[in-house]
Amino acid sequence: MMMDIVLYAAIATGILTGLWLYWSKKWRWFDRDDHEIKNRKRIPTSGGIAIFIGFWLVIFIRLGDLIFTQQYLGIFLASLIVLVTGLLDDRYELSPLQKMIGLFVASNVVYFVSNVTFSTTLLPHASPLVYQLLEYLFTIGWLLLVCNAINLIDGLDGLATSTMVISLFALVFITINFSLSIQLVLTTMLLTLLGSLIGFLPFNWSPAKIYLGDTGALFIGFMYGVLTVSQLKNASFYSLILPMILYAVPLFDTAFAIIRRVMKGQSITEGDNQHIHHRLLNLGLKEWQVVLVMNIITLAFSGLAILTQLFREWRQVILMVIILMMIGLAAWVLYISYQQRNNKRKGNDYDSKDSDNR
Repeated sequence: MMMDIVLYAAIATGILTGLWLYWSKKWRWFDRDDHEIKNRKRIPTSGGIAIFIGFWLVIFIRLGDLIFTQQYLGIFLASLIVLVTGLLDDRYELSPLQKMIGLFVASNVVYFVSNVTFSTTLLPHASPLVYQLLEYLFTIGWLLLVCNAINLIDGLDGLATSTMVISLFALVFITINFSLSIQLVLTTMLLTLLGSLIGFLPFNWSPAKIYLGDTGALFIGFMYGVLTVSQLKNASFYSLILPMILYAVPLFDTAFAIIRRVMKGQSITEGDNQHIHHRLLNLGLKEWQVVLVMNIITLAFSGLAILTQLFREWRQVILMVIILMMIGLAAWVLYISYQQRNNKRKGNDYDSKDSDNR
């Protein structure tokens, strides 16, 4: 019965995406930089509008009066703020600070209005003031992080959407099968978000007919953050790290980007073309091959996250495997970087010798 929600959301979002695609072309609402990928015709952007409307349309129809509470209306209001922030950025290119202000306001709305907060048993002796401060910082920090993480990997056709479909499917599976108590509204939201992305993916898959834009990437990241935090009440250590494992690929790419920019003396908000998907493209892989590689990595982490719930007595071993995978992924990316720098240096030396011979 729950899976029909996924179907309804997919159909609704698919229809809305088709309509938005038509109107975007009519209004000439195109992506500004075409994702920095070669020479192709301009692609309509802000597909997140269709995902947002499809998501909330199904939620309001399906849940009826259950959604009209302070908690869930607060989530709706906050997601609307995120949508407007992304829409303004797609249209007028906001500064990183302006964009962060919009996300910060939305995060505070769900914290103070909807009471969406981390809650854990790991700090039993912390004073109420310290606990509340840490609770606030972790909640706001997590929401801001996941919003920006999904935005950073939205650089290839279908990459962000397909990655999130895999992560959400795993999260839905874990929620339905292993949660001690299933919260109807939050579970419905998870299923609806999954369905909305499935409905959007055919339009976004390579070659993309429409892009998520910041409108979609920020909304998806924000809702993932809100829904994972909402289900972490009195959470254990493994419950707290579960959303991070499922979100490993975007988080890893974000962490790697921050470290790279700090080491180069650049601002962490300064864009570049050194993300994992860029490096794989530079190796000569095609777009769909890069997306496939990233999806396989996401599948691996999602599978391990599910295993932590299936085999609880082996959790420590599984966690060690996850850590080793992260180290291996970091080593792999560093090796690719070294190879590309080395090849570029050899190319420059060759050009220099060729010039001298002339």
